[in-house]
Amino acid sequence: MKRTLIGLIAFLIIMFPLRIYAEEWNELTGLLDDSLQLVKRNEDEKAVQVLQLFSEQFLMKGNEKKQEVTPDQVRVISLAYDKAQQSLSEEGLGKQAKMDNVLALQLAVDAQVSKYQPLWMERERKVMDAFSQMEKAMEKEDTGQFQQTLNTFLNEFNIIYPSLMIALPENEVQRVNVHLSYLDEFRNVMLKTKGGQMQLGIIKGDLQKIFHTVKKDEIAPSLIWFMTITGGLILFTLTYVGWRKYKGEREKRKSNVHSKNR
Repeated sequence: MKRTLIGLIAFLIIMFPLRIYAEEWNELTGLLDDSLQLVKRNEDEKAVQVLQLFSEQFLMKGNEKKQEVTPDQVRVISLAYDKAQQSLSEEGLGKQAKMDNVLALQLAVDAQVSKYQPLWMERERKVMDAFSQMEKAMEKEDTGQFQQTLNTFLNEFNIIYPSLMIALPENEVQRVNVHLSYLDEFRNVMLKTKGGQMQLGIIKGDLQKIFHTVKKDEIAPSLIWFMTITGGLILFTLTYVGWRKYKGEREKRKSNVHSKNR
């Protein structure tokens, strides 16, 4: 029993820092959500102030000795922050563009801490719907509509791009960059070549793979095993404590009965 209790205590000691880590990052994403809501209400100056507060706290985390963020991840989040901050200060830029940039930053920060249910996954429908509209425009060979739908797709994809830089392995990120470069470089000739439609199909397959692979890995087998063992330890401990209490009360009653019979 002592070994079981020691194991349970050790588990709690291990998990406590992880919980603190998640809560600290949740505070950062909360600040970004506040900034996003301010942009929606056309309060850009206040939104910039909240972003500045986020930046200060993020830098403090980056300077911690036991930080869980790699230099590459810091760079990705920093670039997303710069883009969001600059857009809020840019005159003439539409509100939707500002919201998208702040959202992209929020999703990237969330991707850093939410390994199994990241918020960027919720953008799948918007990204894939935009891609489907682009496919339809290509089938119709409508150049104007294709350019418009391509812009919409790229805008939707740019919102989750910083998150992908954090969540995906390097080889998959490189493949994504190749696709983006192709769409940008050959957007004016894709409708005129047979390879354009074929390449679009390849890009679609890779997009679906990105979303579906992450969904498949939302709960890792090791995590399920860990949760099962932990639940078993807790249940066993509670059962044992209850049994000891019951046994103690039973022996106490027996002792009282013997005392009365004497």
